[in-house]
Amino acid sequence: MIGIKVMKTLSVVFLLGILAILFAGCMRSAGFRKDQDGSSYGDSPSYYGGKKTPSQRAETIGQPKKRVLVLSFWNDTPVKSGDYGNYAADELRRALFGTQRMILPTDVKSDLNTSDMIQGDKVRVSQLIREGRRLGVGVMIIGRISKIVFRQKGDDVGVFRQKQSFGAVDIEIKLFDITAGREIIATSKSGEASTSAMAFGDQTNLDTPEYRAELVRLSIRNAVGPLVGDVVRAVEKMAWEGRIAKLTGNKLYINAGRASGLVGGDILKVMTLGDDVYDPSSGAFLGRSQGQLKGTLEVVDFIGPDGAVCEIHTGGNFKEGDPVQLY
Repeated sequence: MIGIKVMKTLSVVFLLGILAILFAGCMRSAGFRKDQDGSSYGDSPSYYGGKKTPSQRAETIGQPKKRVLVLSFWNDTPVKSGDYGNYAADELRRALFGTQRMILPTDVKSDLNTSDMIQGDKVRVSQLIREGRRLGVGVMIIGRISKIVFRQKGDDVGVFRQKQSFGAVDIEIKLFDITAGREIIATSKSGEASTSAMAFGDQTNLDTPEYRAELVRLSIRNAVGPLVGDVVRAVEKMAWEGRIAKLTGNKLYINAGRASGLVGGDILKVMTLGDDVYDPSSGAFLGRSQGQLKGTLEVVDFIGPDGAVCEIHTGGNFKEGDPVQLY
């Protein structure tokens, strides 16, 4: 009798356990389905990529193009036979120009190169920012070739000898937002190139300085290519800024127009120049503070390849050199 009662008690407990599990599953299923179909995030659809307003969609089209200056790279290697610093900078300029996502001004040149901006293991940020402002660019890029390697292997005996040559380089770049006065990205890439040839006896052009230089240049090109995407993404995240170039009565001329991507009817806000901020302890340059709003302008016409005519919308007391930004 005791055994039968125990079995009945266990059966009841088991049945109650199953019912509890089923009940809990039903309670969870509604919340689970709500979570899976995304309805629990209905209060903030834009955060998870929901529908955007027309103004938000327009903003995603992009800022006007920034003016970018690439300084000649610093060849920080013992291999000084080729003008590799200028070659690396030219390759980056060419690749960035090909994206059509920024302006590489041909009328802006600097007497300084990357090595002039380096002191010890640090960048002279304040000097670099001053140079960028003097030249009227929004972005400056400096670069360093940190390593150049050349190797060769092949047969040492026989009339016909198979030889293979390898070249490799390491390149670093730093990108600075001149408007904000700060470093945006620092990245590095490597590139390599190789070739092989059949030599007759000891005669082969794989040993000449000219051939080595050509192999190094090809390695530099292969290292620069992967840097382009990093630069484009960083530049397009930056806020665009132009300058008032001239004032004539109620009309103002700014140093950006169709080539930069402005369109008629754009509203621009005019700002005061911010203040440079320095660390009180070390004296290091920290960046520039945001200026104050002076008023707004409307783009009404264009001049030259990349200039615009604006009319005063609100405010006043504008001056040549005042920064302008999209409203």
